[in-house]
Formats: sequence, structure tokens, C-alpha cells
Amino acid sequence: MKRRFDKQQVNGERNPEFDSFFAEVLQKLPPKSAAVIAKSFNQSKALAEKTMAKSRTQFDGVFENFLVGVDAKMRKKAHNIIHAASVTAAIIGCSPIPFSDAFLLVPVQLMMMARLHKLFGQSWSASLGKSLSKELVLVGLGRSAVGNILKLVPVVGTVSGAAVNATVAMSITEALGWLTVKMLNDGEDIFNDVVSFKNQFRTLFGLLRRK
Repeated sequence: MKRRFDKQQVNGERNPEFDSFFAEVLQKLPPKSAAVIAKSFNQSKALAEKTMAKSRTQFDGVFENFLVGVDAKMRKKAHNIIHAASVTAAIIGCSPIPFSDAFLLVPVQLMMMARLHKLFGQSWSASLGKSLSKELVLVGLGRSAVGNILKLVPVVGTVSGAAVNATVAMSITEALGWLTVKMLNDGEDIFNDVVSFKNQFRTLFGLLRRK
């Protein structure tokens, strides 16, 4: 049976791209995880936005250099999609679900990549994308594990762990999103140029982690 969620939980966000993105992601998550994320939405979103704001200027500087050659109008449209995905990822990173958030990023990444492919008028393979995305999300597990352990400590531990995981979740998602944009803009096929995709992702994610 298709799960249904109260849309009022996401209507506080003015960006309609985020509204539809977040609601669709909830439908794709395991029922118990989705319920926890939906229940803690307001608190998690506030913490996620606070965490994201700290890195926003520095992150934008990295992407500005990385996206040289991408049309300004296309970049703006892509930004709306990636921002919706990044906020969603950060909210998941802030959610009180120990040792699960890295894997819950997979449907967020898949949906973001699918929407970006549609934006560029390119076909998207969900099966190949899922395989690639699962591998890439593991890049963030080492650092996010610290936050997950802190989440097991009641009250204060949950907040501290969430702050770490929100940053990691946002970094992984944005790096993956903007790399997808760059490759699509340059006419590269993510599935045919997997080695290039992985190498560029590691480079870009490494720059973001040092910010």
C-alpha cells in the first residue's frame, strides 16, 4: 500500500521544488525511517539550515570555479534541484536515526540525478544509477560514523551527532549533484565514463571536506 504523509509537514518551505522533492523522498524511504524523519521535520530542518548556512559561502566558491562553462540559466535551474536535495539530505543527517542516514541518502541522490538528467534532456537509468550511487555514498561513511556514535548519547549526543552528519550529507549530495551537472553539460555519459566520474567526485568532495 502506498504510504501517505501530511503535506503540511513540508509546506513551511517556500521552494516548491523542495516541497515535491522531500515528499517524494519520504515515499521511497523505509516506513519506520520515513515516519521518524517526518515527525522530527521542523526541528531537523531548522538544524539542517543552520548547519548549511555555515558552509554556504565557502561551498559556493568551490562550485563557482568547478562549473566554469555551464550556462547561467541552466546553472540556476540545476541549483534549485540540488538545493532541494541538499536540504533533504541534511534533514536526514539531522534525524534521530542512528547508523542509517548514509544509506537513506541513496534515494535522495537517485532522485536528484534523475531530475538533473531530465533537465538536460538526457535519459536516466535508475538501475545503473542506484549501483553507482550506493558506492559513492560510502565515501562519507568514515566521517559520518563519528556523528552516528554521538547520536547514541541521549539529548546532547543527538544534537552533536546531527551537526556532523548534516554537513557530511550535504557535502556528498552537493558534490554528486554538481558533478552530474558538469558531466551532462560537457556531454559526458556518467555510466560510460564511470572512472572519470568517480575520480572527479573524490576530488570535489575532498575540496568540500576541507572547507
